[in-house]
This record gives sequence, structure tokens and C-alpha cells, in this order.
Amino acid sequence: MKRLPVALLALLLLATTGTAASVEIQPDRILDGETVTIEIGRLADGVVFSLLLEGSVETSPSGTFAFRTVDLSMPFSLEQGQVTASLEQTETNELVVQRGDALVTMSGGSTEGAFEVEREISIGAGTYDEISLTGTAAPGATEVRTSLALTGIKRGPADSTISFRVRGVTRGSMKITILENAEQVFSKNIALGPPPTPTPAPTQAAGTVVPVLSAVVWILAGFRRR
Repeated sequence: MKRLPVALLALLLLATTGTAASVEIQPDRILDGETVTIEIGRLADGVVFSLLLEGSVETSPSGTFAFRTVDLSMPFSLEQGQVTASLEQTETNELVVQRGDALVTMSGGSTEGAFEVEREISIGAGTYDEISLTGTAAPGATEVRTSLALTGIKRGPADSTISFRVRGVTRGSMKITILENAEQVFSKNIALGPPPTPTPAPTQAAGTVVPVLSAVVWILAGFRRR
């Protein structure tokens, strides 16, 4: 998040220190299409809340990439909401926010491999069909780094659950950070894709075992003859 609206900045200056929210994020690793859950407790109304998703997506040079969160369930609203996205190691970029028939898209080309966009939008409580970052990687890039943030003044239940599914990433990683009044409350790294296949330990060929056993038998036989 590079900038905040003036109203949110003013609220941060007026915010008083209180008890920080409690956060728990599960699981540690997900496959394509699996669900991430964020349990939040003691989140007061009126604070500036931010959900920050930072991803590392493996790709091929000039190949397409996609980092999609689908069926994102927001249990509370974010007044004076803002969505911010940034991408690195890209050539073309598109941000999509869809909730029912409401669709917001922002796209553009990268400058020296980087792209940033932000927009003030209404972030109401409910389920968002898709919030995604897609495009093409820069020539020579084998990894694309993405950052997506939803920010606003929180209104709703103090205890709630945010959930979403991740689509389009077969291998990579994602870092989820929760901020309250621009202060980090909790952060967690989640692996995307299947775990690495362990390399089997080298085994001795069967053909080399027989001569060794024969040598041992011959030595033992010699001792017995003595």
C-alpha cells in the first residue's frame, strides 16, 4: 500500500491505542482451489483495517500468470474502501474485482517490469466472486511477485471469519498480513502447490552385493581350515 485516502490518514492520526485484534490463519499449505481461513477476534469498529496478500508465482519468460482469490467472504464492510495492487517482473497486468453483477477492472503495461494501481471502491460485507491479478511475465522472468490490499474503516462484528480460495497458482507462496491502523497485527506465509518430492536415498546395485558376500564367505572358510 503506497498511499491512503486523506480521510483514512486523518483517522489514523486520531486513533487511540487499544487492544489489538487476535488473528489465526490456516492452513500452512494449499493446493489450487483449496480454502484459506482467517479467524479474527476483538476487531473494533472504526479502525482502519487492511488485508494484504503478497504472492510469488512461478511462471515462464513472457508466459501468462494468474493469482486469483475466489469466493472471498468478507464478514464486515470497509467504509471509504480502497483496493491497491502492485506487480513486479511483468509486462502486461490486469486487476479484476467482481461481486455479482458489479465488475471493476484496471489494466496497463509495466514500466521497467513494475506496475501499480489503486482505486477507491465500495467494499461491503458479503461474498466476492473474484479478486484477481493476471497478465504476462516479463521476458526472462521465471517468477512474478504480486501484492493486493483491501483497506477501509471497519464496520461490523468484532469476531468473524474471512475465507477465500486461491486459483491459478500451481506452485509458489503467499504471505497474508493483517493490519490495524497501519500496524501489523499478524502475518503468515502459506505454501502454494504440492510439497517437493523427496529424493530417494541411493541404493547399492544388487550386482555389487554378491561379490562382497562371496569374499566374506571365502575369508571365513579360510579361518576354519586353519
